[in-house]
Amino acid sequence: MGLALFAFVVPATGCGSDSETTSVDTEGTSQRLYPRVHGPSREFLIPGGDNIVQFFGHEATPAEREEASRVIHIWMRARVAEDWVKDCEYLSRFYVRALLKDVRGVTDGRVTTCPGALEYFGENASGKLVNTLTGPIDSLRLRGQRGYAQYHGPGEIDWILPVRIEGGKFWVDIGGPIERTR
Repeated sequence: MGLALFAFVVPATGCGSDSETTSVDTEGTSQRLYPRVHGPSREFLIPGGDNIVQFFGHEATPAEREEASRVIHIWMRARVAEDWVKDCEYLSRFYVRALLKDVRGVTDGRVTTCPGALEYFGENASGKLVNTLTGPIDSLRLRGQRGYAQYHGPGEIDWILPVRIEGGKFWVDIGGPIERTR
């Protein structure tokens, strides 16, 4: 409540000539509220919102972001084309194991492959089959073998995509990107 009150009180109490500004310094406020977040993750901070990904681990190097972007682009194209075989080639072993466990359970063991599971679950596993990645990812937060790619998509919508490092390579760790809620 203090920040909201600050935002309304400061402009109302400012005095001086027409040349002075009465707007709130949101960058300075953000700097005070979130001093630990540096680099590209700052673009995704939402004052008072869900910022758990922005505080996860540390910001990746530009080379790591570039490698993760490459993998995500290839995976995204396969996903949108409903090329389940290629889609599965970019999913982490961890996610594939969980996916296969689920599909075996709901199909009484009739579906036993990753491509079959993605086809069976459809949008329930992959979300809407739309390419939400129009350029490279903007931020990659890493801790250990897990991470979160963040990017700005079409229509000014932000997206988060869990990734995992297995065998020294990046893999997508979920069936579809997660829309960032504000």
